Amino acid sequence: MMRRFFSQAFLYHKGRTAAFHPLEFLCFDAGYPLVTLVFYCLLASYTFHTTDLTHWVVGNAFLMCTNTCVFQLGGIFSSERYFGRLRSIVAAPCGKLPLVLASGVFPTLFASLSVLGGFVVGGVVFGVDFSNLHLGLAVVTILCAMTAATGFGLFLAAMGLLTDSMHLVLNVVSYLLMIFTGAEFSVVQLPLAGQMVAQLLPLTRSIQAMNLLFDCQYSALVPLLAGELLIAVVYALLAWAIFRTAETMCRKHGTFDLF
Repeated sequence: MMRRFFSQAFLYHKGRTAAFHPLEFLCFDAGYPLVTLVFYCLLASYTFHTTDLTHWVVGNAFLMCTNTCVFQLGGIFSSERYFGRLRSIVAAPCGKLPLVLASGVFPTLFASLSVLGGFVVGGVVFGVDFSNLHLGLAVVTILCAMTAATGFGLFLAAMGLLTDSMHLVLNVVSYLLMIFTGAEFSVVQLPLAGQMVAQLLPLTRSIQAMNLLFDCQYSALVPLLAGELLIAVVYALLAWAIFRTAETMCRKHGTFDLF
């Protein structure tokens, strides 16, 4: 069963990336997010007149997953409709939860690697000090964050079955993550409604946890990471529920266009 699950996950990954040369894949999945990180960190440096960019490196390193977990993963079912595979997926007499989860295995891994790359660039270019950082806890925090971001991406992907405006949805969501997760400024600076929105999004708790790690504060780490994993489970289950609802409606009305 697990072998079939990971085989399906590999096929999903191969289907999304087979058209790209490895160098093109690296430039698109790593090069573009790194340039974005450098841009926002330089902007913060000149805006706030500071050379200590640890907070902005942390936030923007986590946001490097946006390209993979939001834009690529969020459009997966829209792409399946475009390439004609959605009919087979909906009609197949198999459980849909493993199918949905398999779509997120490799995006989680590659997004985690991109975040690690962001921290490396932050250390080399902006002089972020990693000497007091607990590397094991940092890796666990990154994995929890990318799991939550992938669950959120799967939720967005399922929304692609209900709307034909996914480009608009995904672009709006990417800016919501930038504004409300604490990547560019602290969540406590947001109004109360904004703070409530922040708690419903992935990455918010992970960015806070990573900032605590840089300050060598470990007391609140477990609740934050547990909350991030809970967010991942909730969004993955929402994705599955939307997919099952769309599947039922497709079979009932004899159409794949539910919008």
